Amino acid sequence: MADMKNFNELRAQNNQFIYKSYKISEDEQEIILDFVYQLREKEGVTDFHHRLRLPHDAKIDTTVDMENIVFHIGMAEAISYYKIAAPKEFIIECGALNTEQKKWFKKLYFNGLGEFIYLNKISVTQEDLVDFIALETKGFAKIELQTQENNIIPIGGGKDSLVSYELLKSAFPDSLLFSMNPIVASQKILDKHPAHAIKLKRELDLEKIFDFNKRGYLNGHIPFSSIVGFISIWLGLLYKTRYIVLSNESSANEENIIYNGQKINHQYSKSIEFENDFRAYVSEFITDDVEYFSFLRPLDEIHIAKLFSEVAQEHFLDFRSCNVGSKKNEWCGKCPKCLFTYIMLCNYIEDDILREIFGKDMLDDPELQELFDGLSQSDAVKPFECVGTYDEVNYALSQKYYSYKKEELPCLLKNYQPKEMKYNLEVDYDGQNNLPQKFKEVLREHVSRLSF
Repeated sequence: MADMKNFNELRAQNNQFIYKSYKISEDEQEIILDFVYQLREKEGVTDFHHRLRLPHDAKIDTTVDMENIVFHIGMAEAISYYKIAAPKEFIIECGALNTEQKKWFKKLYFNGLGEFIYLNKISVTQEDLVDFIALETKGFAKIELQTQENNIIPIGGGKDSLVSYELLKSAFPDSLLFSMNPIVASQKILDKHPAHAIKLKRELDLEKIFDFNKRGYLNGHIPFSSIVGFISIWLGLLYKTRYIVLSNESSANEENIIYNGQKINHQYSKSIEFENDFRAYVSEFITDDVEYFSFLRPLDEIHIAKLFSEVAQEHFLDFRSCNVGSKKNEWCGKCPKCLFTYIMLCNYIEDDILREIFGKDMLDDPELQELFDGLSQSDAVKPFECVGTYDEVNYALSQKYYSYKKEELPCLLKNYQPKEMKYNLEVDYDGQNNLPQKFKEVLREHVSRLSF
């Protein structure tokens, strides 16, 4: 593989990224969104073709003009291609953004690419990363329509979205379940509720992306949840459904590391900061008729793990939170996400069942010591994964530690020093969250039954 091209070297070439076009097509079988992007370099121009395919459904209404939201989906999706060379100029040929909107996308790209910036050792400010240049001057009108008091719940296959679904299914029996390129775990949930399932196929121009990667161009993590956010608003409009119900918890707000004064958060687009920004942007520039929020935001991972153990038992052997093994429908047993999930559940699901789920006792695997330290020690770099806080991890580990006799401790706990910590398990329903009142009541009812 070629040496990674230097960010400054790429910038010196005065490359440009262009959002060329978006197109909405429809027939009896499906709705297709096509996006075309370009990367212009000295040596030539590369076109990228990106597509979303949504099966037609009797519940869908396509009579409303969707140009506004589809354009914005294209702005969010563009980041997968923009990051290849991360040029200063991002030219928009198919829509308009005013000064406030450009500032909003500057923040999204800078913070959403924070991990990418850190791992590629890039030194750049939010102001200098990218300039959005819109060639059109006329913006889009906001979309107005009557939506129903119902939910679209994105289902990723992990424990969190399953908890949201299980807690809400009585209060909202007609909730729609949305999955994009569903893995086996997600598909199993959708198959149980085919009348409520929304399956969207996302097709990246992967061959060209891989070709650039092989030639040493830039690569790294993107704010995928921001893409899901804009697509979910589109689905809410198509299905005339009021609420987009995410399953992001409070620990998504914690950064992994601070680099050049920037908080680097793998979960930035799952954080309350992004959620607040996104809600404000959608309301001001796209629509007031679809509302995006995270149902689990008031909770810690500890609460969610306990809820999962009690309300989602039928999913124990089916759920998958491991990104490495998800396509093969397995837990890899070697990554931070596997170990973190195991730690969160170890006090609430019996050991023999956990071993059946994960294929082993993950606390008894000496090869996981470095990951264990990264999750439990605040002076280590927190793994770049969707994992919880150090306090959550240490609370769970300390609880588990004291459940063993000294001679029975698994290897990762033998040298672990349990923490004498007061962990506040009270839920602040009026804190930083955007739950409508009915959703707070449902959450409060279920959480009040928990005992720790």
